[in-house]
Amino acid sequence: MRNIMSIRTTVMLCWVAVFWGGVLIGTIHSVSLNGNGYEFTVAISEDALQLDAEQRVPFLDALKKTMTDTSKMLFDATDSKVFFKKVNILLPRAWTLTGAPTSTYNYLNADMRIETTMTANDPETVVQAARSYNSKMCGQPGEYIIAPPQFFLNSNGATVKKYGDPAKVMLHEFAHYRYGVHKENGIPGMFIENGDKFPYTFKNPRGEWQLTGSNNSKIEGSYAYPEDQTRYCEYPNTPDMTGDLTDLNCRFIPDMTATTGPTTSLMFMPFLPTVTKFSDETNHDRAAPNMQNYWCRNRSTKTIISKHPDFTNLNPSDASTNTVPEFSYLLPAYQTVYIVMDTSSHTLTDDTVFNYVKSEIENKLIPQLAATSPRSFVGIATMVGANFNSSNGRLGGYLTEIQAPIQVDNNEILSANKVNGLTRSSGSGLLIEKAMLDVGDVLTSFTHLSGSIALVFKLNDITNMNEMKVESEAVHLLNSRNARLITFEYNDDSSKNVMERSTLLTGGTHFTANLNSYQSVISSVFNKTVELVRDPKFRNRRVQLLRDPFTSNSATPFRKFYTVDFVPSSIEMHFFVPIGRPDDYQILVNGTDGKTKYNLSSPEHVQKYSSWDRKYKIHTFTIPSTSSSTTATFMVDTTGEPLSGFYEAVEILGENVPVYVGGGGQSKNRVIDVEVYTSGKNGVLNMADIYEDPSFLIFASIRKGYAFARTLKFAVATVHGPNATQQSVSLRDDGLYPDLLAKDGIYTGFYNPTKVSGKFHVSVLLDGYRRSDPLAQFNNNPSSRSIPIDQNEDSSYLEVGSTSSFQRWIPYAASLDVRSAIFYKERPARIMDLRIDNYDSENQKVTFSWTSPQDSYGKNMSVASYRLVYSLYPDQIINDDGQIPETAVEVDPSTIVEGSLDPLQPFVRHSVTINPVRDGPAPPSMYFTMNSNSTLGFESFAAPMVYLTESEVLVTTVSTTTVTTRTTAAVTTPTASTTTSKPTTYLTGSEPPVTTTVSKTTFTTPTTTAVTTPTTSKPTTASTAARTSTTTTKPSSPTTAQPFQPNGAQITRVSSVLFYSLLSVALILISAL
Repeated sequence: MRNIMSIRTTVMLCWVAVFWGGVLIGTIHSVSLNGNGYEFTVAISEDALQLDAEQRVPFLDALKKTMTDTSKMLFDATDSKVFFKKVNILLPRAWTLTGAPTSTYNYLNADMRIETTMTANDPETVVQAARSYNSKMCGQPGEYIIAPPQFFLNSNGATVKKYGDPAKVMLHEFAHYRYGVHKENGIPGMFIENGDKFPYTFKNPRGEWQLTGSNNSKIEGSYAYPEDQTRYCEYPNTPDMTGDLTDLNCRFIPDMTATTGPTTSLMFMPFLPTVTKFSDETNHDRAAPNMQNYWCRNRSTKTIISKHPDFTNLNPSDASTNTVPEFSYLLPAYQTVYIVMDTSSHTLTDDTVFNYVKSEIENKLIPQLAATSPRSFVGIATMVGANFNSSNGRLGGYLTEIQAPIQVDNNEILSANKVNGLTRSSGSGLLIEKAMLDVGDVLTSFTHLSGSIALVFKLNDITNMNEMKVESEAVHLLNSRNARLITFEYNDDSSKNVMERSTLLTGGTHFTANLNSYQSVISSVFNKTVELVRDPKFRNRRVQLLRDPFTSNSATPFRKFYTVDFVPSSIEMHFFVPIGRPDDYQILVNGTDGKTKYNLSSPEHVQKYSSWDRKYKIHTFTIPSTSSSTTATFMVDTTGEPLSGFYEAVEILGENVPVYVGGGGQSKNRVIDVEVYTSGKNGVLNMADIYEDPSFLIFASIRKGYAFARTLKFAVATVHGPNATQQSVSLRDDGLYPDLLAKDGIYTGFYNPTKVSGKFHVSVLLDGYRRSDPLAQFNNNPSSRSIPIDQNEDSSYLEVGSTSSFQRWIPYAASLDVRSAIFYKERPARIMDLRIDNYDSENQKVTFSWTSPQDSYGKNMSVASYRLVYSLYPDQIINDDGQIPETAVEVDPSTIVEGSLDPLQPFVRHSVTINPVRDGPAPPSMYFTMNSNSTLGFESFAAPMVYLTESEVLVTTVSTTTVTTRTTAAVTTPTASTTTSKPTTYLTGSEPPVTTTVSKTTFTTPTTTAVTTPTTSKPTTASTAARTSTTTTKPSSPTTAQPFQPNGAQITRVSSVLFYSLLSVALILISAL
């Protein structure tokens, strides 16, 4: 078998939207449920061309086998309710396999992306696992799953040896991706930032140390070091009896040969042969400090999955249902020609031109496209005048779509008939800005194609509207969709033509015509269209850096900077100044060489165009390329009245700068990777949802590029509402709700639609620092790891005082359809850091602290009140809906001995000490949580639960509330690959563990007690002699190498039905006495 990653020349036919700026446009995912069967789409990137031709069919066979096995496992794990009924596989263009062309499915909306994330020298046995990306709230679907071909090929058993059954890994990732459940393991090793939240081990409610996890029976195994599993160690990551910390490198190694073991949980240890189920409320450990409990409010994965809309009123299928998916090979569509026809009539009084253009499109252009580029797509829309007042649901809300893009060779007659049916309207004026926004919106679905074309026939005059900002956004929108404009402007007065500049900025061609020339010009338009649509190598080389308003006055000139990220590249600076402004201003731009200065008299400056609305004249500076990446400044000064306008900076990449717009292939010189998503399910947010947080949340996953980005200064989102409203939203990565985790690279913000339903769009502005030596390459490709920006993650990001910066403006990166907005409850922000700071056992005092939340997202107001509750049983303070029940026992104000529950200002650390002493026997544990009430009377969601252990717990009695007994079970956990891989919020997948020979110690825990430290075989040393909590016995027999727990391992406590049943009866009897 040939090395699938051997060095070879790779042809990159790039067709996927991974732009020079690293922007991926948020789209609605392909996965859908029909009855009990899912339709799931896999897209293979063009960089999988590194897979040898003879390996492609074996890879596809392995992929299909994995998905077939996953389908059956999903069916069993969901109690015969869902499975994969159909799997679409989108092939690269260059693979010589038969498939049906499609425009419905593409790399951006695929559920799983197959990318080659290894380096060319990696052997075929180097495997990375499938990973799911989900930066959203609990219960909400994620972004996508990603996996390399090697994961499915399992060469020489490498995948199974490292991760176990790949089908189980896929099921684990699918649950995270589709249902929004999270990992139930802790994070191994010395992860200081995350250790407090998701530790590898924790002290359970009975005061015993155990591994973090969730399972329903014991696991056999031993403790050893990952790099040498013949070296045994103590119970890992726990203080021993002398108070010292044991070796953080110690891991639990499960016995993979055991024929008995736990059946849960797939979100904890999916690789165990016996694990087939998700944890439910009978075996889920609500006390375990893992991501599932933290973000899903201490509820089981099965509870969250059952509340997903997929399972609403869904009945189980027959147990004998055939769960083998139907597999279909698909091929990506070629470019799209989107024809926009002006049908208004206010300045073009004669129908002759209109009818001629329409006839030529019908009889010449469409047949030409069908003959020369049969897999291209053609769409048709009309502009009907400025008095058009109904919205089409797109960005501009203006175009009337006559025909969505369809493949031309199969629909030639249909498309021609659509054009033939066009008629002129009585509309006056054209809202060209809004029309171009709609065009960019339509072409978003075709961004993965190379060089789609918007063919615009403008036959009437434009309406004068103050839409300059929209013009700038529309141009960059088309650029970011890798689309070009071809414009035909008919006007006897050429001075009224306004589309030349915007057309040229997209890399397109502008044609002007009048009554004498329009027939010959139309022929040239068609020839150019056919020529460009057959060009599969088009790459838009314009990167929008800045787009902002400016105001300058005589006392304080406006100053700003721009950056050059790539070498060689030139910079275009555009300054929009009101047309009526006298010549009392000056624009000064410093060159990137640090010496040259440019002004309005420089040959590098030109003032040729005006804006679409003819209200601004445009000053353009073209700054030559430089030999190094740098930052330079510019200034707008005036001697007269204050001057206000707009400016934008655009970087034009040199022809030798590689631009990868495809296949998920990562450019070695990209600055930053950005993916923008919103809350909701499949692009819809129903604010009447009562189970999970229905807030309008924005998530910007911002990751390092290959060479430039060091860290981020700020991220700001602009939300474009359905009523032409705009509002800025600060995106933060501080760990305060709704941000899930500090410094993980997921920047989160909240937007209040103020009871307005409809389609919202999100743009993002980024500003950050670059590395001091941006041309130096990393030893490891960070895009393969997809690690967020974090200065602690890589030593090359520890530079101090970098003076160079980068900016990115990303227009309309995501959209969200908000429904039932009038039902939205603007809750206070959830308290995420409730903790017990101190327990005074002698005086039975408990001190709690938390960060004071905001009364509602983004409002710097204190909440109205708090509700602090406790119980002997966790389900009595957080129910299955993640809320505090009305029956929960609240802390009596009379028991407060220090501090108070009176709210403080937001972000202030709040502390209160209580003395809830009650008569009765000591229970096994006591659980606490709290929420807050807003000034409008809405409750926040419950804080992550905290508890006192059995050895610490207060003497209490049980209230007369009915006690529900729970059964939980014990488990032990495998290990992660290393202690240096920093986990990320959105990666639930397994990190590759190291596999060597494992020796086994049988680890059996009585089902009536908690998990205790297992006995391990290890020589007694001076350091271990003092540790009396473990004994050392030689393990009996070695086993073969087995997989570790991916990216962290956990063990759940065991609590028996008998123990809690007897305790409940005793407490109730005592209470009755």
